[in-house]
Amino acid sequence: MSQPDGTALWPKLLRRVSLTTRPSSSGNNSNSRAGARQQPPPLPIRPTEQLYQPQQLWTDSRPGTVVLSPGLQGLSLYVDEQQRMYEQAQQRPTAAAPDERAPTSERVVEFRLDIPAGVCNMTQHPGDTIVGSVVVTVTKPTQAQRISLVFLGQERVYLRDPGSTALIPSPIKVDLMLFEKRLSLWGQDIDSTGGPMEVLAPGTLRIPFSIALPFVNYPSTIKREKVCRVRYTVWAHLERPGTFRDHDMTTSKEVISMDPLVYPTRPREVLRINQTIQPFSDSATGGVAVRVDGGLSQLPAMAGDRVLYQLEIRAVRSSSSTGADSSSEPWQPVSYTVRYVRLCVVERLNVRGLIRGEEQSQAYRTDLHSVSLEPAGQVPGKHSNSAAVFASTGYLRLPVDLCPFESKHVSRLYELRIECEVADDSSLLDKVTRQTATYTMYVPLDVCTIPPDSFTSAALNNAYSDESMNVSGMAPPAHHMAAAEPTIRIGGWEAERSYVKWDKANPTWIELARKKAAA
Repeated sequence: MSQPDGTALWPKLLRRVSLTTRPSSSGNNSNSRAGARQQPPPLPIRPTEQLYQPQQLWTDSRPGTVVLSPGLQGLSLYVDEQQRMYEQAQQRPTAAAPDERAPTSERVVEFRLDIPAGVCNMTQHPGDTIVGSVVVTVTKPTQAQRISLVFLGQERVYLRDPGSTALIPSPIKVDLMLFEKRLSLWGQDIDSTGGPMEVLAPGTLRIPFSIALPFVNYPSTIKREKVCRVRYTVWAHLERPGTFRDHDMTTSKEVISMDPLVYPTRPREVLRINQTIQPFSDSATGGVAVRVDGGLSQLPAMAGDRVLYQLEIRAVRSSSSTGADSSSEPWQPVSYTVRYVRLCVVERLNVRGLIRGEEQSQAYRTDLHSVSLEPAGQVPGKHSNSAAVFASTGYLRLPVDLCPFESKHVSRLYELRIECEVADDSSLLDKVTRQTATYTMYVPLDVCTIPPDSFTSAALNNAYSDESMNVSGMAPPAHHMAAAEPTIRIGGWEAERSYVKWDKANPTWIELARKKAAA
């Protein structure tokens, strides 16, 4: 169906498609009819509609010249201006103006305890001096009452309550204060509570201090989990009373390692060992005992020394099986061999305290160092590392941190444990009928701990007695229960007080303050 002008009559649904080209009057009829069939008539534009026209490049009359539209021209000029300013800044650098901003809004940006590494990492002995400084930095005038230093020695033990009905009873903690010394380094005295407060000027204040230890033997620094603990700590305290709440500050606590001076009580000699270890009543080898002969040289020994041992261990008949004394016939042959002999340096801790008004005491043993011996000069038995007579000689190295002491709640001693295993001479493959048992004995070790630079080797070979308690001009320190405590004083190892004024142009101070504010 068509109109009089030859245009096809399209349905209303298809009239929404815009007609861009009209059928040409020239050309073959087939193309004209095809174009007429494909192109719908154009639709009129409504008065309220606006056609979208994208930004286009303007072309100048000159060939090859492209001009941007006004909007893009403004953007290009802005980018060019920024690039020109950047190039000028790179070519002619100017000095940066000083930063006048406040580095932080906090008043106290630094409050710490400065103790030299050589003091913290070194063990202190009676008569030594601990030195350090308290450093405080403020950004504005700050009122404070005082800056004080605290040096605390505390002993703590854990005891099991024998009357507890719990399946796994919790240990009871018992504390003992060895000493607590306080000193005001700046501001009011430690005992005063009123009066006007002092003002800290903006800047860094460094106050040196020194702690003189008395010539008494305080317990050694030690920490054993859920057993005992002896600790010496020092820290500083800044008191700033406020209107509604206090603004007190405390530095981190620095732990000071301390050891007493334990002098030898007798000259060095050989410790003879002649003992028979009897079996347990329910042991598989009930009729067999172990005879230990030999000794240890260079006792009493210093921590870290080498101790020479010479031991001979063999299996003998038990005195209980024969009804006679083992010393009368100790060398009766038996069909048992000694296996796996070990020497162990043992730390023995005896802790005691009051629980519900009753004295309770408990012992703990900890292996510090062990050496496995090998049979020497004897034909080995059927089993590996076994012999009818186990004889060995060698050196036992003592740990360097051995330090015996005696206090009110803790006693720390050392022992040498001789441990061996005895087995019968049955075949190695016959493990069902072979009988084995472990035998153990303890020998007390006399160990000393003294500074190497303050005690001569000649004094170590002399013995102390009640008449002569002074060897090489040295006397042993008194017990820590004596009426002597550490003394704290200001200065003593550098200038009495140093102060660095606050300066905004100081980059080190600004970096410190901003780091504190960021944290």
